[in-house]
Amino acid sequence: MNLHLKKYKFIALKALIAVVGIYVLYVFTVGMVTSTCPNAYEAPTLDDTATDQNKAAILADATTFALENQLDSFMGWIPNDLLFVPKILDNIRCYQNGIIYATRPASDIVAKTASRYGKNDTLDPRLVDATSRYFVYSGDVWGFWFIYDAESKYKAGIANWKSWANSVDSGAKNAGIYNVKSDDVYAILKYCNQMLEYALGNLNDENISHFDADNNVYFAKGIAAVVENVLHGLLAVDSSVVDRGGQENVTAAVNRLQYIREFNPMYVVAGGNVVGDAMLPNHVAAIARHIDVASNRISDIMQSMEK
Repeated sequence: MNLHLKKYKFIALKALIAVVGIYVLYVFTVGMVTSTCPNAYEAPTLDDTATDQNKAAILADATTFALENQLDSFMGWIPNDLLFVPKILDNIRCYQNGIIYATRPASDIVAKTASRYGKNDTLDPRLVDATSRYFVYSGDVWGFWFIYDAESKYKAGIANWKSWANSVDSGAKNAGIYNVKSDDVYAILKYCNQMLEYALGNLNDENISHFDADNNVYFAKGIAAVVENVLHGLLAVDSSVVDRGGQENVTAAVNRLQYIREFNPMYVVAGGNVVGDAMLPNHVAAIARHIDVASNRISDIMQSMEK
C-alpha cells in the first residue's frame, strides 16, 4: 500500500511540475509576443473627391484602432486573463487599461460631434450602444463560457462604429449622418487635451516608487495611443486643424505622441523621486514631459482656432 501511495505522490508531483512548467512557458510567451509599441493609425490621404462616407470611416477607425489592435493581437485582451498573467505582466495590462479608458470618452465625443446635424438631434443608436453599452463594460470581466466577456463587448462596439461609417451616404433606411463643423473639431481637440492632462496628473506624483512607476507609465502610454490615433484621424478629415492651428504645433504634438508610443525601456524606474534613487533615470518624469508638451501644443491649436 505504501508503494502505491508513493507511486501516486510521484505522479502527482510530476503533474504539478508539468503544470507549473506550462504556466511559466505561457507567461514567458505572453511577455515576449505582446507589445506596448504598436503602430499608430495611418489615415488614408483624402482629395477633393472624398465623400462623407470616406471621412466617417476614418474617424471610426481612428477612434477604435488602438482597441481593435489589442483585441486582434496574438495574445488578445490581457486584463481579464484567468491565468493570473495580468498580475505578473502588468505593463501590457496597464497599457490596455489605458486604451479602454481613453476609448470610452473618445467614442462618446466623436459620436456626439460627427454623427448628427445639431446638439438637439438624436444620436445614431449604433454609436449610443457602442459607447454606453459595449465600451463601458469592465475590462477584467471574463464571462461564463465566453458569454458576456469583455472581448465580445468591445468587438461589438467596434462593429457598430464600422456599421455607422459604412452606412453614411448609403441611402439605406438606417443611413448614418456625418457632419463635422469647426465647433466639433474644437470639441475633439479638447478631448485630446483633457485625456493628456489626465495622464499627466497620474504621472506628476513624486511619491511614485520604482515598483509603481511602470504601471503609471504604461497606463499613460495607452491613453496617449488613443489620443494619437484620434488626432491623426481628425487631421485627415479636416484641414482647419493645420490651417488655423499651425503646422508647427501639429508637428510638435504628433512627434511627442510618437515618442511616447515608442517608449519601451527594459525596466521603468523613477529615479529622483522622493522614494526613488537619484542615481537612476526618471522615466516617469521623461514621459510626463513629452505628454505635457503634446498637451500644450494641442492647447495652442485650440486657442488659435478660437480667434
